[in-house]
Parts: sequence; structure tokens; C-alpha cells
Amino acid sequence: MSKRKIYLAKKSLDEAKAIWNKYLDKIKPKKETIPVKAALNRITASPVQAQRSAPNFNASAMDGIAVSSEDTVGATEREPLTLNNNQFEYINTGNLLPESYNAVIKIEDINQLDAGVQIFKSVSPWHNVRTIGESVMKGDQILTSNQKLKAFHIGALLEAGVFKLEVYSKPELTIISTGDEIVGPESSPAPGQYVDFNSTMVEKMAEEAGAEVNFYGIVTDQESALREAINQAQKSSDLIITIAGSSAGSKDFTASIVEEKGDIFVHGVEIQPGKPLLLGSIKKTPFIGLPGFPLSCLQAFENFGVPAVKRLQQDATDDNNYIQAKVKRKLSSKPGRVEYLRVNLTYEKVQAGKEDFPIAVPRRRGSAVMKSQAQADGILEIPADREGLAVDELARVKLLYPESSIKDNLVLSGSNDPLLEMLQELLISSDQKIKLRLQSRGSQAGIHSLIRGEADLTTAHLLDPESGEYNLPYLKQIAGEPLELLTLAWRDQGLYLRSESQLKIKNIDDLKDKDITFINRQQGAGTRILFDYQLKQSNIKPAEIKGYDREEYTHAAVAQAVAVGSADTGLGIRAVAKAFGLDFSPLFSERFELIYPARLADDYRIKAIKELIKSDKFQSYLTEQTGYDLKDTGQIRNVDPSRRR
Repeated sequence: MSKRKIYLAKKSLDEAKAIWNKYLDKIKPKKETIPVKAALNRITASPVQAQRSAPNFNASAMDGIAVSSEDTVGATEREPLTLNNNQFEYINTGNLLPESYNAVIKIEDINQLDAGVQIFKSVSPWHNVRTIGESVMKGDQILTSNQKLKAFHIGALLEAGVFKLEVYSKPELTIISTGDEIVGPESSPAPGQYVDFNSTMVEKMAEEAGAEVNFYGIVTDQESALREAINQAQKSSDLIITIAGSSAGSKDFTASIVEEKGDIFVHGVEIQPGKPLLLGSIKKTPFIGLPGFPLSCLQAFENFGVPAVKRLQQDATDDNNYIQAKVKRKLSSKPGRVEYLRVNLTYEKVQAGKEDFPIAVPRRRGSAVMKSQAQADGILEIPADREGLAVDELARVKLLYPESSIKDNLVLSGSNDPLLEMLQELLISSDQKIKLRLQSRGSQAGIHSLIRGEADLTTAHLLDPESGEYNLPYLKQIAGEPLELLTLAWRDQGLYLRSESQLKIKNIDDLKDKDITFINRQQGAGTRILFDYQLKQSNIKPAEIKGYDREEYTHAAVAQAVAVGSADTGLGIRAVAKAFGLDFSPLFSERFELIYPARLADDYRIKAIKELIKSDKFQSYLTEQTGYDLKDTGQIRNVDPSRRR
């Protein structure tokens, strides 16, 4: 008679999970390159950059007429202007904007005449125009590593010219059912026989979690038969599952075979149902012995099998759900329609002993901005009967990821720079797997986002004209709590030029040439403030700069406009000029700093950032990019508003 196998010391659920996860984390996931169209629900194994800008032409955002903004100057409701047929073209939404025009007037805002049209207001350059790269800019990092691909990610990648990408391979899972009394579900069971539906149930759960599943079949209660089945499964599997035979009965051979061929980590878990569970490994292949009773089998696989399948492909996601989140700025919306806003989430400390409360931070609006969708944490809904949301009002948010994983995120709203994408990648690849959510707002807007509590940190390079100092003077005036400033680098600002351009632009004064078209940054951006300061120093009026009123929100957008010829030059950082193959005429060096509340200085996420900034990998990246000076990188400065009094 076979000697019964007695359970090893049973573990609590938390203890068993900790042991199992520690073992799984030592297994290096496999990778493969696949077509983007076949990548739904797969997990990225490396960061993905856009290979082209979209749209790659200036397009109308409205049905209406294409015009030259200069021809509309002076038009008002009281004194409308008439444009003849040579001064406009009818255009539909999405159509290419003819080269001779730079703005669009909506069809409902014109009065059609027999020999032209009547307009009732002037429009600025690029009004109602989707400019090149509005949705995504060439070189933008669309996705980080360890991101599960949804349908909108696929769309964003294809739009950006990405057709193949590296993902983690689906784990190969083999299921072995055991028992003399077990028959297939298509059979008609005789008395004493049980239909094997456990294997199909586990198979579908595993497939839903992302595994490729092979059902070995039903093995009789003979130790040699089970040993042979396990031997065969081990040759081609990333995870082996047996169903039944893991308990302590006279025909339960699983534990003795695993102990003979590998290691047992856990045998018996303090849960009901699901206690007769075995966790181990055979020749470095993870092994799970599931109980035979259906509910025990289900519960055990839910707790240990599904997480194992996900961990073996770096999948930290779960099903979406809804939460209530607060907004920290007024959000307007047109009544009569439901509006969905892409948001990131940060968390507000309520009081000791209570759960932190979610804050929804809206991302860039626009129906064509796929990058914004790809980097959102949730979708906020503004009901049709509302004109928007007030400050501190609650809103319904559909989560795109489990809230447990979002809570460790950091939202950074501020000035943009490619080095932030490198920092983003290093954080998600670290042991803590911290997600850094980037929102390009500009220095001033980013600082105000931080102060009102909808960003965890910001970046800025605000020059104080009187002292020549960066950031500190401005923060000393408006900060409501102590802040820390962490220097990322000094970086070069200068003018972008196409290499084939015949224009000679070496300084700000050269921009007064009426044949030179400039492209500007948005108000509140540190680059815009720096440019305005230099204009004042040179006694140049904004009206003397052709293109001064045309604004973009990132250095890359400015570089793209110069690269394709819709502008002759623009002010930006050297690193982006290199990425777009542009010539660069350096003008200034500026301090680029990360800013966060001093109360977060010892937060593990901020500590991780501090360590990464000082790391060889990060500093080597900055050195390779050119345009950065690391003389003060990692230096910390402080602002204490209490000293104002």
C-alpha cells in the first residue's frame, strides 16, 4: 500500500502569495517581435517611439472656407468683410489646407454671396487648423515598457508609423487532469465517474490572462503515468498545471513527484475552498497542483494561477472599473452632450487614518489626440445636462488600469523635455515599476497645477529678468508650502533651422527680417518667457516678428514645423533639434529643474527619481544627447514661503 503524503506546514494566503511571487519574479520573461495588428492585449517589452508625425500635413478642423488670416483683418459683426472668389476656397473637415492659406472659417460663420462670401470676424493664423503632428509627433515616446495594449494603443501605433514591436511572449501552459474516475465532458458519465470540466475552466481563465494553453489530457491514477505526463510537459512549458492529486489521499502522487524532480514551496494554504494547493518548480519550470473539487480548483487558480500567467509576461493590469474622483480646476463643457475626458489620477491626502482621495487631472482635449489616450489612466465623464464641472466637484471616472497600480503613479505637469521620457522609462523599469505620467503644460501652468494639487511634481525653467535666477524668485512669490527643486540639467536653448535653409539667423535681432517666419511657444511656457525677455532686451516688439502669434505646446512641435517648412525657425532646446535633423544656433543656457512639495522628499517614488538622476545610465543618456550640462545635476534647492513674512 502506498504511504500517504502528509501536508507540509500550511501557509496563510498572504505568506503563500509572497513565496510564490518571489519565485516568479526571478524568472526572466521571454520576448518576441510581432506585428502591431496582432498585439492586442500583449505587453510591451521595450519603449515605443513614433516613426512619423500625424497628421503629416496641415488639415482643416472644420467644414468651411480656407483663407489667409491677413485677408480677414478688420472683419466684425457691424462691419463685415467680403472676400472674393480668389481669396478663399471651400474646404471639408480633414482636407489638406492649400499652401496659400493659413486659417479656416466655419461654414456657419459666413454668408455666401454670388461673387464671394461675407465674413463677420477676423481669424488668427492657424485658426481651426490641425497642424502637422497635432495627434503625435515623430520621435515621441508613445508607450513605455510593461504596458498592456488596448485597441486605442494599436490605433495610435499605426497612426505613428509603428508596424512591429517587441512584446513579452505568451506563457506556454500545460494542463494535466488526473483521476481514474474522470471522463471528458462529451462522455456520458457512468455511476462513480465525474465529468472533467475543471480543465476547460482553468484553460479559459489562463487564456483570458494571456497564456497559450495545451491540454495534455486525462491521466490515470498511476504514479508512472503522472510522472511521464509531467516529464513531457516540462520540455515545452513555461507553467505546468495538474488538476487533482495534490491532496493527501492514497492516490495523490503529485507532491512526491514534484519533491523528487524539483522543489515544493507551498503544500496547503489556509483558504476555504482551495486548501489542497501545491506550489513548486520542476527544473526551473513553475508548477501548480490544483485541488480536484471545482470550487477549490477555481479559487486556487484565481489566487495563484492567473497572477502567475500575468507575471510571466509582465502584465500588471486587471479589469476596468469606475471610481469617483475630484477635479481641481473648472472644466467647461457644452450642454446637451456627454463629454469624455482623458485623465491621469493623483491622490490627495485627506487626513490620517483615511484613504487618500483620487484627483482627476485632465489631459489634452481633442478627438484626434491618440497619444493622450495611450497615456491616460482613466476616462472622466461629464453628463449631458451639465455645462462642466466646478472646482472640487466629483466626477465619474472609468479606470483603464487597476486603481491599485495607479496609486503608485506620479503625475508630472510642466515644461517638456526628452530627458523626462528617459526618466519615465527608467522608473517603469525599476524594481518599484513607478509610472510617471507626463503632461506638457509649460512652466507656469505646471507650477500652478502643482500648487492646486493636481500634479505631484512639475518641471520649470522660469527666468527672473531682474536677478537672472531661474525658478526660485517666482516660486517664492506664490508657493503655499515648502518646495524642493531638483536640478535635472542645464540645457541649451537656441534657434532651429533646416540644414538646407539659406537663411542666416544667428540671434534674436535677425528675426525682424520680414522674410523669416517664426513659430512661438504658448504663453506661460518657460521658453516663451525667455523669448519675450530677449525681445525686450533687444527693443523688438512682438508685432515685428512674423509668426509670433502662432503657438505650439512642445519643443518637438516647434521643431516639426521648422523641419517641414511651415516655419523658418523657432526657439527650442538642442536635444530636440538633433532628433529632427535640424541645425541649431545656440543662444542661452538655462536651468531645468524638477519641483515637488518638500513633504514628499522622503517618499519612495521621489527617492527613486533622485537615485536615477544620479545614475550612470541617466547621465550617459544626457551626455549622448548633447545640449545638456550636468554641472548641477542632482543639486537640491529649497523654497520656504514662511520666510516671506
